[in-house]
Amino acid sequence: MKQRKYRILIFTILVGLIMWSCEKEDINIDIRSNNWEVVKIKKQGESTYTKTKESYVLEFTSDTTYTLKLDVNNCFGNYEIINSGNIEINAMGCTEICCDSDFAEDLLQLFPKMTEYYGKGKELIFEGQGKIILEKH
Repeated sequence: MKQRKYRILIFTILVGLIMWSCEKEDINIDIRSNNWEVVKIKKQGESTYTKTKESYVLEFTSDTTYTLKLDVNNCFGNYEIINSGNIEINAMGCTEICCDSDFAEDLLQLFPKMTEYYGKGKELIFEGQGKIILEKH
């Protein structure tokens, strides 16, 4: 009888841990409080992330504008926070000095497709038609 109680207790704890780990931690994160460095992206329909070794820095410069530093070019655009955790990001304009990497081009296409954001630890996570993971810079 004791073994059965322990199994139920362990099962309950495991289910609780799984449920807790799947929660989005902080939809009230102030995205303007830091600069954010892109760590990895996942395009829609793909099952794995693509990581970067380069530094791509996102900065929300005001309540409505942002900049994104790529390999060579700098980009800028407008955004609107619809409500906590929901965002609308407009397509960006970029300088055209030279050639950015394939990762930078993918990021450029993916960023305006993000519709939700939340914080998890030191990360800022965007989701929409794909996913972008950033860390405090």
